[in-house]
Amino acid sequence: MAIAHAHGPEAVAGAAAAAAPAATGFAATAQAVALTPAAATQLAQAMQAAVQAASPGTQVGIDVTDTATGTQLVGLNTGQQFYTASVVKLLIALDALNSQGWQPDSATSAEISQMLSASDDNIADSLWDANGGDAIVSRMVSLIGLTNTQPPLDPDEWGETLTTPQDVVTIYHYITTVVPEPSRDLIMNALGGADQIAADGTNQFFGIPDAMTGDTWAIKQGWMTLDTSTTLDTTGLVGSGPGQPLRYAVAVLTTQPSDVSWTAGGAALTAAVAPLQSVLEPTSAAAAQAKA
Repeated sequence: MAIAHAHGPEAVAGAAAAAAPAATGFAATAQAVALTPAAATQLAQAMQAAVQAASPGTQVGIDVTDTATGTQLVGLNTGQQFYTASVVKLLIALDALNSQGWQPDSATSAEISQMLSASDDNIADSLWDANGGDAIVSRMVSLIGLTNTQPPLDPDEWGETLTTPQDVVTIYHYITTVVPEPSRDLIMNALGGADQIAADGTNQFFGIPDAMTGDTWAIKQGWMTLDTSTTLDTTGLVGSGPGQPLRYAVAVLTTQPSDVSWTAGGAALTAAVAPLQSVLEPTSAAAAQAKA
């Protein structure tokens, strides 16, 4: 990994613990980002324009929320549904962990870690089939309180689960504030140690990891091509600088033209996330600019 120093198990576990306000009084340890409504709108429009410039015809949904305060910093089409692609693996993992009382056995822990860090479809298939398929989504909608997430029309196609940017942010907030240890640490270590090359050979370092270089993050990406569209999603938690707690939940979901290449589509998401670095991580952005 190009930025493995920022995402080792100890660093990510520490960040996960710090992300839970009840455990740490997090708001006292880091200054909150504040944007005026006009600045937030301008940033959302800039992110959308960056995607559409790189991949014309793309539909975009964005939600960037401070999980410590619940304040939404940036929002665009936050209630619009998009395919999850592999982002639904978060729900598959949560369902499996919940079924074991949040105290997973070693085999389940290994499967979930591999499924999340390498976005392993074979493990997702196995857990989906073993745990009731689309019933997984329905159970997690109820458990987490998701408002606009729906199981796939074809129960065999977990990637066609529908969700919204707002619901993705809610999932991350649930992981960092409700899920107990050791399940929380298992998930956060897997997301923070995401492999650059996924199990299917795809380079999943687009969007958040490619734009937020050198800083702490924990991600779950999604990619999927259908006959009529390509889904590319970058989602996760980011800190406000190197080694900082994972305070900000970021969800950028896109429906792109079916003929877009993974490289071009991923570059569109990286272009969208790039403006966030100067807002969420001003110190890191200034350092990067100085090096340039």
